[in-house]
Order: sequence, then structure tokens, then C-alpha cells
Amino acid sequence: MDDFTFFIVDDDLACRRILAQIIEDEGLGEVIGELPDGHGNVVGTILYHQPEVLLVDLLMPGKDGIEIVEQLREREYRGKIVMISQVEKKEMVAQAYDAGIEFYINKPVNRIEVISVIKNVTERLRMERSFEQMRDSLEALDRIGSLRRGVFSRESREPDQELIKERAREVLTDLGLIGEPGSHDLIQIVLFLNTVPDVEKYLGEYRRLKDLYQAVQEKYLREEEKETDVRAIEQRVRRAIRHAMHHMAALGMEDYNNPTFERYGSKFFDFNELRVKMKELEQELEAPTKTRVNIKQFINALYWEIKK
Repeated sequence: MDDFTFFIVDDDLACRRILAQIIEDEGLGEVIGELPDGHGNVVGTILYHQPEVLLVDLLMPGKDGIEIVEQLREREYRGKIVMISQVEKKEMVAQAYDAGIEFYINKPVNRIEVISVIKNVTERLRMERSFEQMRDSLEALDRIGSLRRGVFSRESREPDQELIKERAREVLTDLGLIGEPGSHDLIQIVLFLNTVPDVEKYLGEYRRLKDLYQAVQEKYLREEEKETDVRAIEQRVRRAIRHAMHHMAALGMEDYNNPTFERYGSKFFDFNELRVKMKELEQELEAPTKTRVNIKQFINALYWEIKK
């Protein structure tokens, strides 16, 4: 079992004890430290312990939770942060997410909600650990193929392509994309990536999305005999991702604690851009959207969400 470390900052002693007891009882990890408020060198103390998960109250004497989160992010703290508060104003919750939290727990704390949120956080941590191990293994093996030309052999295809396809449909359904023309292209992209020996190298910083679309276009012609060009694929994918952002923003606007919004929102989209889209929907703006979509982020998130 993974051994995750937790740190709790909350001026309510009873709340700290309840959270620590839940973490211990459910075998979710180890609480390595606590602080009763935001006074003193609270940020330095957290950085010294370097917990993988920080549970911090929003309103406390001394520094408030948002100020603590902002200072931690400025000092490149990379742990996951969960905000705890009885404040339900959307503006305050949005400010907390903008500061860099991962999830939000309402007070008074509910055992089921706490377990659900922490399991979501540790699932992300577990996935990141897997990515790091995979990256180390790939670098050690130095398995770099001729990927820029989109070349791959049928022999390299993994045996779980049908499972990957089914899982892709499930995730795209959650994102509100099944039925959109671009959903088929996204499934083909994921299936192609599943055959690549070194996905991170392929989708790395210096790879162009055009290479990926070209590889998928070749796959269409070879296996499905569909006449489609790279530009058409690109347009369908971009429209689909914009549709997914609209769907996710609508869920978040209605309820920040919506499980689909919590699971996919910050993972698939830049959260600041998602917030802009939510404000557009709230104000019912008719002008063309000003939001931008990061296609690489979306494709990366989709692939790893399906593979986990």
C-alpha cells in the first residue's frame, strides 16, 4: 500500500482530530504534523515537513488558508492541497482554486466526503508516481523510435486496444463528448498513442501536434479507408475540446463540488481559462468566447486518465 504523508492546519482542534482519525482508520496515510492556526512561520514549517497532502482551513487567526496556499506555491511547494471551510460563497471558493488547491471540503466535515476527496487526491499522487517510474524506465531503456513520421508496426500494438477504446468512450462520455464528430478522432489518437513505445517523448515539449494528426490520418487511410486530411482532424479535435470545456464549466458553475468537475476540470484544462468560461456562462455572454484550450494538455490528460 502507498504510504502518503499528510499535514493539517486548522484552528479547530476537534476538526484536526476527526481528520487525523479518518486518515488513520481508513489507512489513507500518515499525519506527520499539525498546526492550530496561521500564526508564526507556518509556511516554513510545512515546507520543512514536505507533506504530500496538505489539509488547510480557509479562515484562521494569522494567515488565512488562501494566503498560506499562495505563499507555498510561490516557493514551489508541489504537494496536493485540500481546503477546508464552511464558507460556501462561490467567489471565495474560486479564489481558493485560483490560489492552487486541488479539492474543497465543506465544514462541518463529513466522513464520507473526506474519504472520497482524499482518495481522489491520493489517486492523483499514485498516478504521478507511476509516471515517474515509467519515465525512469523509459530513459534507462532508451527506447526512442522513429516517431516523428508516425511510424509504428502492427507487431507493436498492445493487446488491450479494445479495452482502451471502451475506457476512452467512458471518459469522453463524462466530458460530454460522445456524439461529437471529434470524439472519434480523439479515440483514434488514444489508440495510436497506446502503440507508441515512448509516449512522453512523443508528446514532449518539442513535438508538434501536426505529427500526431498526421499519424492518425495515416491510420484512417490504412485501417478504415476514410478520406480525411490533417486539417480536418485538427479542426474536429479543437471543436470537441472546446465543447468539453463548455460542458465542464457548466458543471462547475452549478456546483464546485460536482465529482466530474473535481476529477477532470483542473486536469484537462487550464483552470484560469476554465474560470473565464464559467464567468461567460454566468453572465450569459453572446460574444465569441475568449477562452483558449491547451490541446496538448487535454490529449495528455485523456491518455493518462484512460491508461491508469
